[in-house]
Amino acid sequence: MPNASPSASSAPRRRLGLAVSGGADSTALLLLLADLREKLGFDAFVLHVDHGLRPDSADDARFVKRLAAAYGLPFHMTRARIVRRPRESLEMAARRVRLDFFSRMTRRLKLDAIATGHHADDVAETFVLRMARGAGPDGLAGLKRISHVGDLTFIRPLLDLRDAQLRDYLRRQGQSWREDSTNADLSIPRNKVRHLVLPWLRENLDARITEHLCKSAAILRGELQRPARAPEAGAQPNRAGTSCGGVPEAGARPFTLSIAPATGFEIRPQAIGTLPAVCELSRRALAGRTLAVRPWRPGDRIAPTGMGGRSRKLQDVFVTAKVPPEVRATLPVLVDADSGEVLWVPGYRIAEAAAVESATAPSWRLELRARD
Repeated sequence: MPNASPSASSAPRRRLGLAVSGGADSTALLLLLADLREKLGFDAFVLHVDHGLRPDSADDARFVKRLAAAYGLPFHMTRARIVRRPRESLEMAARRVRLDFFSRMTRRLKLDAIATGHHADDVAETFVLRMARGAGPDGLAGLKRISHVGDLTFIRPLLDLRDAQLRDYLRRQGQSWREDSTNADLSIPRNKVRHLVLPWLRENLDARITEHLCKSAAILRGELQRPARAPEAGAQPNRAGTSCGGVPEAGARPFTLSIAPATGFEIRPQAIGTLPAVCELSRRALAGRTLAVRPWRPGDRIAPTGMGGRSRKLQDVFVTAKVPPEVRATLPVLVDADSGEVLWVPGYRIAEAAAVESATAPSWRLELRARD
């Protein structure tokens, strides 16, 4: 009897962008996915950004172009001119440029997602960096296998592999890669963690510190996917809410976040816990971020406007404002979905990092309502 199910060849092929810098991790990504594209039924497109920050960056671009051609993959690149905006680090500016390029390529090539070469060592480094900044569970959960930034979907198929494993794989394939000279610059915090902090911990505390940090991040990701329990309440609230990047997040009760373009900001008399609540956030500061609404959690902090960059525990904010326990139990906050940074406590203040620069600066007006 013939098989009545449609054949794999009749299914529409997915379209995947490969973010390839030429380093060992992204080179391994290209080789692995190029070999799997027919078996898994997807088309791959190599994407490269020449940031122009090193004299040899053009050589990286030529390397990636030749590599793509060797595997019969279309190659698309951009030569960027990195211009830092006020209060923007060089790393943030470069990330903004990459996201803009990936967004344009996603629309032009009709990509379903973009694959990156992030691996287990990146997860461990991110955990340490965010722990040093006092991040909450969202931030410590770190890099996710699938994440969203605006209209972009990122996948990270190498998260279970170590950097050394990827390099060994390339050596066995006889494949070279490019070394970024800036990876040795110890003035860059991630490099300091990679070359000094983690090796010291590995030698003096735990030889498997990287694996154990990755396990902790995975546990946190699993916990964040469960329905949250409101304090002083026995029942599990519904998972609901929204984000401007389209990523659902937990809420103590269903919420709707509306976002509209605006100019400048307004000062409004509001009380913590009173909805609807409205604020304006800097359009520049939100560029490239994915926002999410979730219940506040013990340990959450905010560095609000007017405090010179100092942060406060939300628990202390609520005690000072005499917010009743039953109101705190269902209180939502607006966070950066990737880092867990609290950007707005409705009815209180916004974070200094998201403040609108002036009365004429471009902004986003956010309105948070409880959904019936």
